[in-house]
Amino acid sequence: MDAAAKKIMDELRAGKFAPVYMLQGEEPFYIDLISNYIEAHALSESERGFNQVVVYGKDTPVNVILTHARRFPMMAERQVVIVREAQDIPDLQKESGSKLLLDYITRPVPSTV
Repeated sequence: MDAAAKKIMDELRAGKFAPVYMLQGEEPFYIDLISNYIEAHALSESERGFNQVVVYGKDTPVNVILTHARRFPMMAERQVVIVREAQDIPDLQKESGSKLLLDYITRPVPSTV
């Protein structure tokens, strides 16, 4: 396993979830491994209904993603927002979209993964 992916997986298995993961690379296997693990293990099954959102970049502008990310969890320790194919976020190529995302990444909501 790739060293960076192994480190992330070890932390996840220990229950240590970071507020932001930017998963990219030539090997989609590791991206899927990590995102699928977060999706399956960051929340209990009963918490997922109100606290887990999965969106696709091509269909979701930055401001909608950030609205999800800035919410607080409902009756759970955390909430999870997964953006699949984030490279396709339509307004990410614009300076305004990039700035919004960068601002969030530098000051993420601690209860959001």
